[in-house]
Amino acid sequence: MAWNTTGNNTTTTEERFVHCNGNQYNITGLQGQGLVQKLKDCAKQNDISKFDVLDSNQNTLSPSDIENGNFTGDLSLVRFNVAA
Repeated sequence: MAWNTTGNNTTTTEERFVHCNGNQYNITGLQGQGLVQKLKDCAKQNDISKFDVLDSNQNTLSPSDIENGNFTGDLSLVRFNVAA
């Protein structure tokens, strides 16, 4: 364990965002079911019923990937196109 002897708080939290329809939502600190629910809420706010979730490497994520934190960087919600 390392101690900070300078008296300054050096702990930094990397902000994380989800991008959807040109909007950016802060998801810093969210994980597991809370993060999955936030993504659903973002999609609902943008009138998207079906969507894919991509990480910063453009990998398509499953709900279990999201719950387990198996992704890199910010997330993007992309409307799932259903051809009729």
